[in-house]
Amino acid sequence: MRTSLSQGCLLAALMAMASPAMAATPSTAVEISIGGIGPGVDATAFKKVKWLIADAVYRGTIDYFDVYGYGKEGGFSACVEQGTFAAAGSFDKFVKALRAIQPNPTTTAYSVSDVLQCTYPTTP
Repeated sequence: MRTSLSQGCLLAALMAMASPAMAATPSTAVEISIGGIGPGVDATAFKKVKWLIADAVYRGTIDYFDVYGYGKEGGFSACVEQGTFAAAGSFDKFVKALRAIQPNPTTTAYSVSDVLQCTYPTTP
């Protein structure tokens, strides 16, 4: 009985140590949503988001960029994935810069969410 109990304790300890390491795994894809919530979208924040995405595409930080929705008051919803040959740490810096944008909350809804990977569009 001691063997089973000690094996169980060892397994529990290993799982407890593995959980924080798994949570620290860097993101390789994010969904971005920015849009107006009545009045038009915050134009300055919208330009910053577009500029960051354009720069990330130019530098190879992201390989995949898909806009899958547009807002009536301006803005869009999109998904981006880290580039295959992205410089080390560049995607994390890109995501950090996106999260640092603070649009006017009275005019704009904005979110940046980690996802495992983007959903690729398919033709029927």
